Order: sequence, then C-alpha cells, then structure tokens
Amino acid sequence: MQVVTIATNLDHPFLNQLLIPSCNAAGLTLTVLYPDVRRFTFKHKRAIISRYLSRCDAPDELIMFTDGYDTMILRDAQSITGVYASFGKPVVFSAEPNSWPMGTIGLALHPGPPALPYPYLNSGGFIGRAGDVLGLLTKYPDPPSAEFSLLRHLREHGYDADLRFGHSDQYYWTLVRLIEPERIALDHTAALFENLTAPVGDVADVGVKAAIRDFRDRGREAASYQKERERLLTRLQSPSPAAQLHFAGALTKRVLLDLWRDGEIPEWLRALGGGEPSTGCSGARVQEVVVERDARC
Repeated sequence: MQVVTIATNLDHPFLNQLLIPSCNAAGLTLTVLYPDVRRFTFKHKRAIISRYLSRCDAPDELIMFTDGYDTMILRDAQSITGVYASFGKPVVFSAEPNSWPMGTIGLALHPGPPALPYPYLNSGGFIGRAGDVLGLLTKYPDPPSAEFSLLRHLREHGYDADLRFGHSDQYYWTLVRLIEPERIALDHTAALFENLTAPVGDVADVGVKAAIRDFRDRGREAASYQKERERLLTRLQSPSPAAQLHFAGALTKRVLLDLWRDGEIPEWLRALGGGEPSTGCSGARVQEVVVERDARC
C-alpha cells in the first residue's frame, strides 16, 4: 500500500509540518506527485493521477490518495487495509456534510434521503487498487453529466453544469459515483476519512461567502474565525477513529495551524505532527509528472 498526494508547492507548511510527519509516524512513506504544468487547476488532478497509475507495475496495489495541504494520516497500513476491505467495493471515497460544489443542484441528483452524518462525496481522500481507479478514469474521460436528465434539462435552459463546475474534480467524481454505486463506496461514518469542514445549509448562500470575506479581511478578529476555532477545538477533544483527517477549507485549515502554533492542540493529535516546518518535502518521495497541455481532464 502507498499514500499519494499532488503538490505544486513543495515547501507548503501543512505538507511539511503535518502531512509528511504524520505519514512517518504511521510508518507510511508519502509519494508526492509534482506536476510539470504552468498553471495548475483542480481538473489537472485526474490527468496527473491517470499518468501515475498508468505507470504502476502492480495494478492490484492499494493506493490512498490524499490532499496535500490540509490533511493528516492517523493509521498504519494494516489498519487502513482492514477498514478498506470492510466496505466491499473497489474504491472508497471520503464524504462530507456539504454538497460541494453543486449546492442544491447536487442535492437533487442524489436518490433517496441523505446518509448521515456525511452524505456527500469529498475527493480530498479516496482509496482503491491502482487498476480499479485507472479503469474509472479511463471509462469516464470527461464529467458524465449527459447521463443525468436534470443536468441535461438545465443545460437546455442555459445552465451548463460542466461550465460552472467542470474545474472541480469533486464534481467529476460525484457524477461518476452516482453512476457507479456498485464500484464506489462513500465513507458516510468516517471510518477511514473524517472531513472536518463546517456544515452549512447551502454552499452558495451569501452568508457563507460573507463569512469567508470577513475572515480574509480581518483574520483572527473575524467572527467567522472565532466561531470556527471554538467548533474545531470542541471536536478535537476526542480522538478520531479515522485514518485520514481532512481540515477542508481555508478557514478550518488556518484555525488548525494557529491552534498548533498556540499550543492548543490535544496531545493525541500533536504526537502525529508539528515541529519546525522542513522544506522541499524532506521525508517524502517526490516524483515529477509531466502533463500534456491538451490532456483531457
């Protein structure tokens, strides 16, 4: 089993201070894919992952993909492998409380009531055999929006979901998972992946955007920052049973880094990271991946 991430900034403090040390503490070596592309966007992630998987010698090797700038790994390979097997499906994705990036459009695409507490796919963490993940990426070179009558109907009325959300690999994987429920499981109970983003009623709500602007303008003095700091401190009092913690969102990530610097991180989590940030991904394997300019992603 291997853990893989993508990073364009090899000196990023979260990557070097938290993700890499936490992998080392779990006895896992992190492989960092460094894309050779002038202007990286989230949609490049699929092209980079496809290129890497196509060169894997062992299609049966289990690979956990994780975001690089806001995650930590908590468990060793044996624990991760055992929990993964319990899902009984080739690929398992992290899940979160919010329908991102589609908002209410995404709610309408999901059949039946939401599976709580984490109903919606999050692409910041997933695990599967190399061949299975590559097979899905090959089968669906583009977001399969044409398979959904609602999205076709909206496109006829001038609302093109691909144009609005095609930049997001989470949009892509959400659609693929809805088509392939027998091949892709969601971790609704945070057995493998715990997403610590704050739940909101609607990701497109003006109040959500205003809170983000307030944080960007006022930093630690913003009411949104103080609220998130209190929420995260409360959650972190209890250890997580998951294998990956994902501090999704700029505000949540900033709060965690501040809590670490302020010495307010609980000991169970502090033991997995911290210290002075290194540079250049010391302790990880860095592999450059060339992405063609016309790569479909």
